[in-house]
Amino acid sequence: MLRLPPLESLRFFEAAARHQSFARAASELDVTPAAVAHRIRTLEKHLEAELFDRRSRGVRLNRRGRAYLKEVQRILADVHGISQRHRREAPRVGIVSVEAVAERWLVPRLPSFRAAHPDIAIELETNHRGVDPQRSDFDCWLAYTGETSAPRPLTRREDTLLEETLYEEQLVPVCSPVLLAARGRLGSPAELHDWPLLYDLGWDADWSYWFARQGELTPDLSRASGFRLYSMVIQAAVNGIGAAIGRPMLIARELDRRTLVPIFDRQAEAPERCCLITTAASRHRPEVQAFRKWVLQEAKTAARTVADPVRTTP
Repeated sequence: MLRLPPLESLRFFEAAARHQSFARAASELDVTPAAVAHRIRTLEKHLEAELFDRRSRGVRLNRRGRAYLKEVQRILADVHGISQRHRREAPRVGIVSVEAVAERWLVPRLPSFRAAHPDIAIELETNHRGVDPQRSDFDCWLAYTGETSAPRPLTRREDTLLEETLYEEQLVPVCSPVLLAARGRLGSPAELHDWPLLYDLGWDADWSYWFARQGELTPDLSRASGFRLYSMVIQAAVNGIGAAIGRPMLIARELDRRTLVPIFDRQAEAPERCCLITTAASRHRPEVQAFRKWVLQEAKTAARTVADPVRTTP
């Protein structure tokens, strides 16, 4: 007979170890911290070894706990994958994406994926920050990173996450044709210092980065207007409120319709690239393979479409 630990305690241990906190694990699992502590003690009793160092300010995984966590996460991921394959409901791909990419690049393209794979459901969550290597509750993550374009393991969970470049991004100042006509064509980037500038609060260094690549000092951005969503920045620019740093892959529609136009024929390569991160636990599933193949092809096609994003206004 197999001498197994209480299987429910593994889920409690994984959450507590991932958060390094019984309280945060309890909040995630919707139980009390005491319930988490009890399950952990039960597991440690079964193993006849402690997994955490208890301290006055909380808990921390010890050496044995870190090794055990790696194995438990792999087992739970395998069980999840097996269960998903045997469930009767439609196959599902869990995706986390940067807000701007989800709203302006991915979602408008999803109808073609749905048409090609009508039996695959999509579960999409947005996140403005980069990928969290500690999370295990996703299949694919679309995020910006500054790493190389070759497929590579992601730091800290080398055996579980793989990163592949979707597309490289450019930065180019854009504004509405009406604003450009009113202000007049500029002779140099320095003349933008007197313009009303717009920026995304999550990409607040884009203007500085672009000006630096032009060999110019960054203007005083204290008078610039910031927005939490990139879609708000772009809508404000379309409405003539000011000039924004455009990312051509995300504003292809506005450039094509000429509701936004480049202010200069100067662009700068963005400091990061948009990447697809997949988990080893889900990568073998047919639905994830289908999404990966589709999204990489979409990115390749889109990159060709906006290969020459800078177009001056007649």
